[in-house]
Amino acid sequence: MLFLSGVPAAVWASGMEPMSNREMADVRGQGVGIVMEDFRFAHGHDPDNDQTFRLSGITNKAGEDVEVLVDQLYIGGSGSERGENLQTVNLGRLTNPFGIDLLDGDGIGGDAAGKAVFEYAAPEKVAQDQGVACLPGGTDTGCVSRAPNPEQDIRGERMDLGFQATVQSGSAPAKSVNIHAEKAVVDGSYIQLWGATSDDSRQQLRGRIQTNFYTPSLTVSACEQGGTSCNTEIAFNDFMMELALGNEHQPLFMGVLGVGQEVMTDGEVVAGPGNFRLELKAINDARSPDPINEAGDGSSDDNATYDFYSDYYSDDEYRSDIEVGSLEVGGQEMGATRMKGMLFQKLDVTTRSLD
Repeated sequence: MLFLSGVPAAVWASGMEPMSNREMADVRGQGVGIVMEDFRFAHGHDPDNDQTFRLSGITNKAGEDVEVLVDQLYIGGSGSERGENLQTVNLGRLTNPFGIDLLDGDGIGGDAAGKAVFEYAAPEKVAQDQGVACLPGGTDTGCVSRAPNPEQDIRGERMDLGFQATVQSGSAPAKSVNIHAEKAVVDGSYIQLWGATSDDSRQQLRGRIQTNFYTPSLTVSACEQGGTSCNTEIAFNDFMMELALGNEHQPLFMGVLGVGQEVMTDGEVVAGPGNFRLELKAINDARSPDPINEAGDGSSDDNATYDFYSDYYSDDEYRSDIEVGSLEVGGQEMGATRMKGMLFQKLDVTTRSLD
């Protein structure tokens, strides 16, 4: 694992040398870069080898205990055969690493203006003529993560990753849930977080999340315990997701519910203190400008309102896309699926108690 920080290029060129306090004062950091070479990770539930990975303390609606045994959680290089033959992978590269940084919130705008913003980012996407296809045979060439190529001594930066778990709910038969992705790329993803000012009535963490995920094969299945006979596997082939949550006008609020913040459904409390909540407020709550005129084209009094909504609905950075080249259910071809240009105007995701 390599860590890179923002230091003058001349220091790297001449090797590591001591710096005086005056020289250190001239350093302008660009955050911390992270590159993981020959990386692989695997963990699971195997008590015979002193490996325990159990999620407990959960109950179902009938009040029975629910136990989740994480049989395997893995990240490796392409060709890992669903974790059975785990390969190594390079995550990031020196010229385009994963990054941890503090940003000036003025560059984001809105609620983040005037604040320091924490960012954790995957390698950046690049110009179309500089990158490689995010999916094999794809036309989106903005990715920088490459597939392995032994002839060119390229180990590759595309991950195989997966999750296998056994769920035992009360006295019901145990079931295995399996999720696997091959040659996955997350280029262009990031999470940005900032806090509230002391005089803000809503003391919650807020931020923006861009989740990019590309994989030629994403499979989901549920089987009997052990997962040896998954007859109905769902396969998302040539899967692409570019999901944008939060923007300049609508930060994504994140927090744990407290006393007096219970969530009601049909007159019953379904979430209360201790449950986690993500909320993207509706645009009329995020900003409440005067309405535009009946013609919908603005006037001398409300041009700002018209321009605001025109920009809001036409900005591609606020939009999300999900595409599946082909969907298979139990080996049956279902065709392609596309959801293009989605705009999340209001979102409320709250964990629920199962008892």
